[in-house]
Amino acid sequence: MKLYYSILILIFGCTHSQDFKNIENIKLDESLANELVSLSTKCVDKKYPYKIGYRFVDEGWVKPHYELTPSFYGCWDWHSAVHGHWAMVKILKDFPKISEKDIILKKLEINLSEENLKKEFEFFQQDFAKGFERTYGWAWLMKLYSELLTWENDKAQIWAKNMRPLVDLLSQRTIDFLDKLSTPLRPGTHANTAFSFQLMIEYALVARDDYLFEKIKEFSINNFYGDINCPISYEPSGTDFLSPCLAEASLMSSILEKEDFNNWFKKFIPSLKEPYFKNIINPPKVLDPEDPGIGHLIGLMFHRAWTLKDIALKLDDKSEKTLLQSIARNHSEEGYNIMFESGYGGEHWLATFAIYNFTK
Repeated sequence: MKLYYSILILIFGCTHSQDFKNIENIKLDESLANELVSLSTKCVDKKYPYKIGYRFVDEGWVKPHYELTPSFYGCWDWHSAVHGHWAMVKILKDFPKISEKDIILKKLEINLSEENLKKEFEFFQQDFAKGFERTYGWAWLMKLYSELLTWENDKAQIWAKNMRPLVDLLSQRTIDFLDKLSTPLRPGTHANTAFSFQLMIEYALVARDDYLFEKIKEFSINNFYGDINCPISYEPSGTDFLSPCLAEASLMSSILEKEDFNNWFKKFIPSLKEPYFKNIINPPKVLDPEDPGIGHLIGLMFHRAWTLKDIALKLDDKSEKTLLQSIARNHSEEGYNIMFESGYGGEHWLATFAIYNFTK
């Protein structure tokens, strides 16, 4: 199934001096929403295949993962299970009559129960789990919690209450982590701190977690504000699903005032022309979508798209704004058109990235 949108085809020879159409963000309709969220509903309680991301300290902990973390045990790994639940909540909030409604509510009722989330909390209190899913999984958990908080649904508020102890624990652990983190992590994969901090800021503003917000802002100003000439021409690495440069720019766009951000951005990414910006203009080539690592590049398309839209919102220069919106549109369509070729190695997480992008 293709997206039936007119799209400006960008070529490597373009520069921001050319004429670009002002393209609106892609918006989900109920049919597309149902198609995407069905990937999440199919995987949130799918026990295998599964990648365990924690270490065993003794034989007492050698047991099925779905007993240790009975809320978030599907979708290949813990963080994907968490954001799979976010995808279900987001879609049901935006499309309350969607055909997947009853399925989503049933799965949320079971997985976000007080009993199951208590076990999740107990697991994270173990010494060997203190760094588990730091900070990527933590950020998605906070995003899920904030999505529930803003849902005018009685059950959603119960589920949010059930989540609160774990959210508070991971919020404090993030603060503790910031106190000992001397430099940001800048890969194009899970450990990227700018990506996680952006999600955490969105949570903090909703949940009024003011101290976490201020700690992230302070860290970001201290560590990102002086950055110049981000090596964006070296992106992407072959298995990236995040753009380190765009993740940082998106984060700073949410922290800095408009004038300050524009001044910072001109130094951070000094040119939107070739050759400096060449590798961002067109989507990356995905030669084997079914390879779980290579398939990360599909998610990168969605990540580039929404970060470019975030950045464009803060830019003063209209031609640059339009250029970034156009590149974002191209990446959005290409990502959607290839994501269903990725098999379970991609489908277990790509729906979240698509939904997050298309609702920006």
